[in-house]
Amino acid sequence: MRSYDVNPQYYNPAITYLPRVNADGTAQTNREAFVSNQDSQTFSYNLNPTYNYNITRSSYLPTYVTYTTANAGAAPAFSYVKCGDAACSTHTATSVTYSGTGSVTLPTGHKRTDCGTNATTCTNALEVKNILNWYDWYRTRMAAVTTATGQAMQPYENKIRVGYGSFNMFNGRNPVQATAISSGVRYFKNGVGASNQWKSDLYTWLYGLIAAGGTPSHNAIQLTAGYYGGTGSNRGNFGNPWKNDPTSTSAESATDDLSCRRAYTIVMSDGAWNSGTSSGANTQYASVNGTSNFSGTPNGNAAALQYNPNGATGYNSTNTTTKLLARSQYVPYGDGQISQYGLADLTANYYWNTDFSSLPNNVPPIPGQHNPAFWQNMTTYTIGWNLTPSGDSGVAGGLTWSQINQYTNDWLSGNTATKPKWADSLTSVNLNSVGSDQYRVNDFIRAGYTGGGRAFSVYSGDDVRQAIDTILSSAVGTGKDAGVAVSGNSGQFQSLDGQTKYTTEYNTADNTGDLKAYELDSNGGYKTLSGGVPVPLWSADQKMPAVTGRKIFSLSGYDANSPNTAASLRQELNYNTKLSTVPSDFSALLNSDGLQKTDETFIRYMLGQDGLTNTLNAPYRIRNQPIAASVNSPPAFVGGRINMGYDTYGSVNGQATYASYRTQKQTLPATIFSATNEGKVHVINGAATDTAVTVAGVNVPAGAELASFMPKNAMSEQISLADPAFRFRYILDGPLVDADVYDSGNKTPAGSTPAWRQLVFGTGGRATRNFMFGLESPLNTSDRVPTKNNFLWEADSSTTGYGDLAKISNNPTAGQLDDGTWVMLTGSGHYGGAGKQVGLYVVNAFNGKLVKFIPLPSSYNNTATTMVNRGLGGVVAVRDTNRNIVAAYAGDANGNLWRFDLRTAHLVVSYNKPLFTTPAGSGQPIYATPAWQAHPGDGATCSYSATSQCGTIVVVGTGIVLDADDLATPATQQAIYGIWDPTPVGGSDVATFTTISSSQLVEQTINLSSIVNGSGIETGKTFYTVSSNSVNWTTKKGWMLKLGVITYAGAMTNGERVVGDLSNIGSSVLVTSVLPAAQDLSIESCTSTGSLPNINYVVDALTGGNKRSFDYNADGTFDAYSIQALPSGGFTRGNVSSRNMIGLPNEGQVELKPQTTCTNEIAFQTGVEGTNKIADACPTSWRRSWRPIVNPPF
Repeated sequence: MRSYDVNPQYYNPAITYLPRVNADGTAQTNREAFVSNQDSQTFSYNLNPTYNYNITRSSYLPTYVTYTTANAGAAPAFSYVKCGDAACSTHTATSVTYSGTGSVTLPTGHKRTDCGTNATTCTNALEVKNILNWYDWYRTRMAAVTTATGQAMQPYENKIRVGYGSFNMFNGRNPVQATAISSGVRYFKNGVGASNQWKSDLYTWLYGLIAAGGTPSHNAIQLTAGYYGGTGSNRGNFGNPWKNDPTSTSAESATDDLSCRRAYTIVMSDGAWNSGTSSGANTQYASVNGTSNFSGTPNGNAAALQYNPNGATGYNSTNTTTKLLARSQYVPYGDGQISQYGLADLTANYYWNTDFSSLPNNVPPIPGQHNPAFWQNMTTYTIGWNLTPSGDSGVAGGLTWSQINQYTNDWLSGNTATKPKWADSLTSVNLNSVGSDQYRVNDFIRAGYTGGGRAFSVYSGDDVRQAIDTILSSAVGTGKDAGVAVSGNSGQFQSLDGQTKYTTEYNTADNTGDLKAYELDSNGGYKTLSGGVPVPLWSADQKMPAVTGRKIFSLSGYDANSPNTAASLRQELNYNTKLSTVPSDFSALLNSDGLQKTDETFIRYMLGQDGLTNTLNAPYRIRNQPIAASVNSPPAFVGGRINMGYDTYGSVNGQATYASYRTQKQTLPATIFSATNEGKVHVINGAATDTAVTVAGVNVPAGAELASFMPKNAMSEQISLADPAFRFRYILDGPLVDADVYDSGNKTPAGSTPAWRQLVFGTGGRATRNFMFGLESPLNTSDRVPTKNNFLWEADSSTTGYGDLAKISNNPTAGQLDDGTWVMLTGSGHYGGAGKQVGLYVVNAFNGKLVKFIPLPSSYNNTATTMVNRGLGGVVAVRDTNRNIVAAYAGDANGNLWRFDLRTAHLVVSYNKPLFTTPAGSGQPIYATPAWQAHPGDGATCSYSATSQCGTIVVVGTGIVLDADDLATPATQQAIYGIWDPTPVGGSDVATFTTISSSQLVEQTINLSSIVNGSGIETGKTFYTVSSNSVNWTTKKGWMLKLGVITYAGAMTNGERVVGDLSNIGSSVLVTSVLPAAQDLSIESCTSTGSLPNINYVVDALTGGNKRSFDYNADGTFDAYSIQALPSGGFTRGNVSSRNMIGLPNEGQVELKPQTTCTNEIAFQTGVEGTNKIADACPTSWRRSWRPIVNPPF
């Protein structure tokens, strides 16, 4: 019967069949204009033009007749049937013709994406197109699998190295078991030259596969292992997978090749492996102790590990922390030695017992995936087409997916874990000889888990695509590189000993993440390690409270143009909230498809409860962890790190009470704000103990969620997030930053009396919708537990006055204007689209009301020939001696550096033209937030004194990485620039000013011959000096230092660029660059994040000259080196530098005095990969001052 309900391979009108793609990602075109299925004849299967396998059946099957545009008009119909019951005794038939003009009714609960949003019908033309796509590329299992594989791999170009092989090969006309793989691993891209078209070769092989022969899975796995191990002729025929150049046939070397690569194998099959083909699995490896106790130094930490089928040491400890730590290392999938000769034991052997290379064992473990292996082993994933666990196929007492998932969850939660029924009800089974395939299907599924990966059952091309995407994302789409936060209070950073580092994690494959806390030692390293892996103090995933106690706060009906502090606009969604009772603007977003139940179901799903369904009984997407991914948004430590000096300097409102407020925010337990990709800003208890915070008389453990905020713009994505077919996209991804602001009374829902408030500002970042918001971390009597009233405001691009709002990925900043208004400052962002202006938003900090949008001059704004859909970068505020914001600096994507006059009588672009334009313009964009210091003057037109201020020196770094176009080659050489802005802080524009050009700058240069290697805690880093050419300020207007001079193999030529924000250290400025990989090569690094190399430049802010910035030999004295090269990376963005000076790190000294040539200020720069100690040291070094700085993400 022509029905998907009877034959799952048949055309399914509920699915969108995407076209097959070529190697370059372009869609293939259909070979015909129409296909009819109205003829029937005896079934004959044409294998290919050469080999015919004729199989005669007594029944008749549809014969497809294709038509061109010339004769399709007269073609018979293509028809299909929708069954009404399991036996299809009732059904509905649909016929589609080439020239039909009507619409086709879609099945209830369909997943079509080509017919329009929430469509119930589809046009005839679109239905014909969908049918043709199915016929050309999904009609057979092989066609569907290869099409979906080609689609799924496209996003991973140049991110992985791929080899391939098949179960069988042809000996003449006969399919026989393969004797070798088809290709060794090659970079997944096309290289230079006809013989290096690796990606094209893969797609040619993939689309040319023929379904023939048996399923000798053991042999296929062994051939792959033989290639990884270099046995027999593998090296000579296919190259060495452990070499940086995998085409090389020479042996790998620790001095020439990376020792941290992971090897993966994906096994796809449409049937159980054949009985009698088992080999290499004579031992029950998954159920017995490992044969080797491996040792190594992953992440530079000593480690040892031997597999125990019962679990890692401590798995059954009575100490909960010890038990959870042990169980998180790995999940054992032994079956108690019930089965023999299975594929699962073979994959376990290659995962737990085999080291395929002589390279050092320092492969970084992946704690989030419970993958502790640090040697060169092989991780296996299995994908089975229509291969379903026996119990789910109707076998009483058989294996089910729910058993596997429940066992895994119970194991990781520390509960009693019941093993899945891998062998159904049998107590012993020889898988090589047992008659029923059901046991070998179960074993194939189990092989994915015992091999360190997981298994998938797939039933459509879309299932295949999602499975492969999940696997590849697990390999390359994971990380913790968004940035970090570090605990502590201003004035307490003489050492990092005992401080806490917070990191976020992400896996884009399933949109999961985590927030973890680690205790630091005095040098900023991890204090506690286990098996070479840092041991967290807590994981927010593991500390997440029961769903019954979770809360979401959001704003309903709020208009930033008409600020309203009414509590009625602030909503709390909790376990007992019914969808029918939420405000209408909420229900319009949460039930836009009309498929949500009106009871508590969907709200509970949003809170984190799984296993729920919609009105059609369709299940919502299951989440593997309670916290979603944080790809670009670093956590924000909201405590006592910032001291703006408002009590001692200036005259801002609330000056008299700032000191007591600062004491209070340092004393109360801190919170961690973390924006995640399910649309929530989680507020996590950052207390030092599990008893410091209580709610309703119950202790809240450190690391537990106190509540969450959900911007309404993220609420609109909740239906998509609940869809099992959800593919990762950004929903809430912007930075968060806290600020001290003074509420003079009634400016916030909870603010009836004047008080200082600690606000947290955020943006949507790269989210589909463009928005920003303001939250409050309340200073309660004994804690910071928020309520719904702490959601202050939200504005988006549909809010009047905010039409130019785009995607903001730089940190906002905040302070008081000279008229007493407390404001948040942010650039308008990037990718605003046609007709949108680029400029600076000045926003009321308490309610989001627009104070002023200051666009760039029209000739520099967003047009087809100027900004080209890019925008303004990070903004740094300039405060006068009263501590009022009177100006700001920001760069744009065309390489212009702008000064904004923010005196409230002005609020304009200073000079009505750029302060400086980079030589290459848009080729040298300014994305990162600048840093500035007071300028001493030129001694002629201006000299600094108690009554004379001579402007500022503004330092910027150039470069941007927002999309693939930013990595186009040939790349333009980037640079660091120091520019003198002559306008006094708080004064009017210098009337005679003209835009500064590069010809007016003194160039400093990098001395490559000065290189020295670090030792001690600086081992693995290299150090350089820069020139110290003097700047004659009567004739020159600044300095420059070209990047791209220090190179790394595999790095893009002139690709070095600055995307992380700048900061001051005494009279020096810290600029961190990143070196992207070349398009035709790859930079691979032995770090847990696969980080690209970084270079730290700590140079004199006034001249760009050399300073005593680093203690390269760790002897306690800072040496005259201004450059620190970090091949392992980990400092691209989101770094934290801990010091004890007053104010924000990128702003000048609060008294606006020019700095002396050295200050002996010292700082710890903490990133995702470690900590660097840096300084503005004098020749005789001694520690004088410290200062806290937070660098935001890019």
